[in-house]
Amino acid sequence: MSTPPAPPSTPSSSPWSVFKFGGTSVSSAKNYKNCAKISLDDMRSKPANDFAIVVSAMGGKPKTTDLLLGLVEAASTRDDETVALNLNLIKEKHMTCLQECELSPSAQARLNGTITSDIKSIQDVLRTVSLMKWNPAKISALVSGYGEIWSGQILTEVMQKLGGQDTQFEYVDARNVIVVDESNDDVVIEWERSEENLSKFLASSPPENPGTRRCLVVTGFVASNTEGVATTLGRDGSDYSAAIFGKLLSAAEVTIWTDVDGVLSADPRRVPGSLVLSEVSFNEAMELAYFGAKVIHPKTMQPAILSNPPIPIWIRNTFNPSFRGSRIYTSSMTHKQRDRCVCGFASIDSLAILNVEGSGMVGVKGVARRLFGTLEDSGISIILIAQASSEHSISLALEQKDASRAKAVLEEVFSRELKHGHISDVSVIAPASIVAAVGDGMSAVTGVAGRFFRALGESKINVLAIAQGASERNISAMVPGADATRALRAVHAAFRLSQTSVRVGVVLDGGVNAGLGRSLLQLLDRQRQHMIISFDIDVQVVCVKGDGAVMWTDNGGSITDSDWIGALKGERVSSKLQFTSNSSAKALSDKFTGVLLSDECSHNMVFDCTALEEMAVLHPKWLAKSIHVITANNTGISGSDELREELDRAELGEQGQGEPGRYLKEVCVGGSLPVIRTLTDLLKSGDRIRKIDGILSVSFSHIMHRVSPPPGDDGVVPEGIKFSEAVKEAIDMGMMEVDPVKDLNNEYSARCLMVLVNELGMGDLWNKDRILQACEHIFANETWSEDGFADLDAEIEKRQAAAKANKCVVRHISSIDVGKSSVEIKFLDVPYNHAFATTPPACETFRFFTKTYQQFPLVITGQAEGLENTANALLAEMLNLMAGKVTATASRKSGLQRNASSAFLGKAPSSPTLRQLSPSNK
Repeated sequence: MSTPPAPPSTPSSSPWSVFKFGGTSVSSAKNYKNCAKISLDDMRSKPANDFAIVVSAMGGKPKTTDLLLGLVEAASTRDDETVALNLNLIKEKHMTCLQECELSPSAQARLNGTITSDIKSIQDVLRTVSLMKWNPAKISALVSGYGEIWSGQILTEVMQKLGGQDTQFEYVDARNVIVVDESNDDVVIEWERSEENLSKFLASSPPENPGTRRCLVVTGFVASNTEGVATTLGRDGSDYSAAIFGKLLSAAEVTIWTDVDGVLSADPRRVPGSLVLSEVSFNEAMELAYFGAKVIHPKTMQPAILSNPPIPIWIRNTFNPSFRGSRIYTSSMTHKQRDRCVCGFASIDSLAILNVEGSGMVGVKGVARRLFGTLEDSGISIILIAQASSEHSISLALEQKDASRAKAVLEEVFSRELKHGHISDVSVIAPASIVAAVGDGMSAVTGVAGRFFRALGESKINVLAIAQGASERNISAMVPGADATRALRAVHAAFRLSQTSVRVGVVLDGGVNAGLGRSLLQLLDRQRQHMIISFDIDVQVVCVKGDGAVMWTDNGGSITDSDWIGALKGERVSSKLQFTSNSSAKALSDKFTGVLLSDECSHNMVFDCTALEEMAVLHPKWLAKSIHVITANNTGISGSDELREELDRAELGEQGQGEPGRYLKEVCVGGSLPVIRTLTDLLKSGDRIRKIDGILSVSFSHIMHRVSPPPGDDGVVPEGIKFSEAVKEAIDMGMMEVDPVKDLNNEYSARCLMVLVNELGMGDLWNKDRILQACEHIFANETWSEDGFADLDAEIEKRQAAAKANKCVVRHISSIDVGKSSVEIKFLDVPYNHAFATTPPACETFRFFTKTYQQFPLVITGQAEGLENTANALLAEMLNLMAGKVTATASRKSGLQRNASSAFLGKAPSSPTLRQLSPSNK
């Protein structure tokens, strides 16, 4: 390419604005008028500017350019039927458009005559093609350019009709301006000749009045070669034409009007949360375009970059003209916002990895030259290269269709090395995809690569090869083709360009009266928007199971409590939801699990809000499928030795093929109290747990506080009530299990103890049945009945009186002594001032005796009863899990705020939401 000369000296000293309208923008008469209106409105807002409007051929279905190219192809095979069909479609398409444009009779007649005459010329060319059975590129270039010629003349007439008298509208056939050199494979612009041609045109028809400005309507796509023969600029040629005219006219800006709102952070078909980028640099746009972004072709930017000064290119939507769009220029938003150092992600699919490895390659000169030379000679393009510093292997990415041929030619070239073992293998991995992060700002921020690969790892995506240039503008990773969409979504969310999606299933214990499960559904619905704004996490309840029924959604959205209850009551279900209650328990569970799993989402979770053993049996199966289980159901952890062993294997990843799900069981002990987290933190810090004891049953906490109350503030000990009356109170207040026997016979407390026993590594010594055998029982009935409490009331009253005489109260205490390997549940007398004596009803207390906390134990006391508290604790478990999967900056968005009565997390005022980053709200 010759060195670009200085801009031409044109008769107009006004700044120029260049517009380009693509095929979809001019697919009908209505759209031609819309393009004219957009142009005229912008012209009115910039009265000092002259305008050049580049236009493509008519789009729609079928596209004019496709029909014209199809004509040449059909003629070369003597397919007269297709030739006739395409010619009729072309003529009908344009004649209908002319009628609907409502042009003046003279303008319509002139254009009718032009198009009819051109079609006859095309027919003459096609006869030659048919006779010779010949389809040369030059003929295709000549014929395919007619669409732009007709389109440019139509738009000129439409603008002439709608425009004002202060503008001179002129049709420009770009074949008379743009000259290209086709001597090589690439089309090279002859800038000097093109500028000379444009200067002559502008000088030949100056405006008659000094106050009249110019509007050129230019044919896109077409040009002439150095011999004066019509040709085209190739793929995305109309965009290229606009940039060429922008440079020739020293334009202030070039605007590409298309059918999308701008440059997107990812393909919206694969990443639904993709955003319009307000500012993108030329370099970033080129990288995104190379990796498949369809908005703009790299060659379109070359004239804008070569101009002095560079010309900004705008991408805007013809069908949403009020939207600001994206500006492509020398800098981008990644320079301005440190936490958004990546502007977008893209991918290339249908690739293969060719791997050449062997010890004989280490330090041997010429191996890479022979490898790349062989592939070049075979016409095989290399898309990505990765090589370890050891030189033991070289990995190449190439198109999947070329993989077998590439493997064969390399095995032939390196046959000697393969025979002697110097090269051990030439292998192919397919299908594969490249996922690339693009951003100028990456070079100024540490940890970008770490965040990128962490997102892929947490999404259980195997990285096959890695490449990054020294400019740090691009990080590319090869991944299995089946994982490409999930990879794009994972990295897109990791850099806060969209929310991290979490697919949630909720299992309820019962139907309409399923307390905890319904409370959780209501909480998730209330907090969904808060979690999006504060943590960039979108929690979607995609399936609910309970009471012999399953509800699910395949079409996005989130199931609410009202959706679930309405379906159970027989009300009509939304079209986005599906509901069934006519299947076996196994079929319902399989459906629940199948819906929850999604290849496009990396974070799948189950909330088990039941106390059902048949649900606990599913926990290891969910974990093995990489589903996180957040459970209030402790029947699995405290279940049979076989089930606990299966859970252990599932947590260690010994049952599934991928990384196992996390098993979160904080709520299984102490409800909403942070018991397990405290125990885990103590162990992680290096402390040694010696003993844990406490009031682990909220029902017994209430019962014994009512039966054996401590002194009041005045020092007077109130009279207690009968044990049977306290039990009835606890049942009426919803503190007891569905079957009260499980509380009164210590089964619930024993299950809680087993959770702690497992956490302390004593699970091989104890199980629930052994604990129950060793504990003190006061209720021996196997079934619940309110009768037969008289003897028990008397026994408890006698024991309470004896304790009171010693200034003590009776409490239900569970304990684990690690040193003695003992686990007990007993009724003990404790002094009035003891922590257990003063534990309020409906509360639980835990004491940790450790090496650090010897004389004074670490005590946790709080309300453990309450559906809302427990639901909050389940949600907190999920957020704690996700805290490691969103960026630190996203977490900081939830700023600490304070009002007159409380402190709380809320959206920080200075932090924009994701949608505010899009120009749509400006």
